[in-house]
Amino acid sequence: MYRCLVVTCFLFFVLIAKTWSQESITAQVFAEVVEGLAAKENQSLNFGRFIVGSDRGAIIISPKGERVANGGIIVESGDYSPGQFVVEGDLGANFIIHLPNEKTILTNGKSGETMQVGDWVSDPPLDIVATLRGGSRMISIGATLNIGTIDENPAGIYAGSFVLTFAYY
Repeated sequence: MYRCLVVTCFLFFVLIAKTWSQESITAQVFAEVVEGLAAKENQSLNFGRFIVGSDRGAIIISPKGERVANGGIIVESGDYSPGQFVVEGDLGANFIIHLPNEKTILTNGKSGETMQVGDWVSDPPLDIVATLRGGSRMISIGATLNIGTIDENPAGIYAGSFVLTFAYY
């Protein structure tokens, strides 16, 4: 019994001693919310006007706005353009571009026939981390439009949409 009392007293004094040797301080913690990325389309990706022959072909629009046709496609004069987007966000922040992984389908509003857009390219390129100089940056997008024969792709306006993603890096 005496031994139990001695052990209890010893533990009591050890616990009190630990309490006397503790100290609490107030520490600082910080967080910063930065402006989220925002993007807007300044100019639509437009492959322009062309004539479809009996052979399949393609039209390629580069991010710089150059247009090249191959196969049975004859381009006509008129408007064509790369897609152009303005990305805005935190001053000097780095970001990356995610282009569509799949082909985009363009559908003829009258006939329902389709064409595919793929082989997406951008300026700045995908493997480059871009910087928001002055809080904004212009991005240009190009792609390849794959076109069938005149039976597969009759005359008309073909339209569709695609998704781009811009993310802080």
